Amino acid sequence: MSQVNVKISPLWMKNAERLRRAGAIQSLLNFRRDIEKASTRNVFCASFEAPIGVIYVASTEKGVCKIALPKDGKSSFLSWIGENFSQDEIVDDRGRNSAVIRQLNEYFIGKRTKFELDIDLIGTTFQQKIWTEVAGTPYGTVVTYKQIARRVHTHGFRAVGVAVSKNPLPIVIPCHRVIGSNSKLVGYAGGIRLKEYLLRLEGIILI
Repeated sequence: MSQVNVKISPLWMKNAERLRRAGAIQSLLNFRRDIEKASTRNVFCASFEAPIGVIYVASTEKGVCKIALPKDGKSSFLSWIGENFSQDEIVDDRGRNSAVIRQLNEYFIGKRTKFELDIDLIGTTFQQKIWTEVAGTPYGTVVTYKQIARRVHTHGFRAVGVAVSKNPLPIVIPCHRVIGSNSKLVGYAGGIRLKEYLLRLEGIILI
């Protein structure tokens, strides 16, 4: 068998190495682009007229992620959305929120005592821990901030109060059922009057 000796030009080798690196960089860019595309999630927003006023709601593919009570208003709702999603992820879609709208309306007219919704909790690990604990408070009952703090094994009562006030899913996660140790209706982002209204709706007698 005859052999052929091939002499590779150093310039060609240099160009080939440059092309190889360029190809690797392009592959990396494509990979990153694919990851970013996969991680992009739309947020579906809507509003509806409830017995307490206009409520704004938002959901992702995972579930309900935001409920803004009338006191919060549209600007506060959009501000929260803007902090957690990019502009191109925001979609106006009432249909995607039909379940939460229906169940909230059923709650307001006394036909629902428990929500059956998928939720997408967006917050810090500590906040989610507090919200999950609050979510376990049954309809028609109350719990104190101090009790919540004990259940999550922390003495930071103030930190618990701050986390509760940041609850993105009021009513569904019933922070209105959290009261002060002296039974005072304190610290409700939706307003004390609304807190009192919701507790009375659930049959809790306020003195």
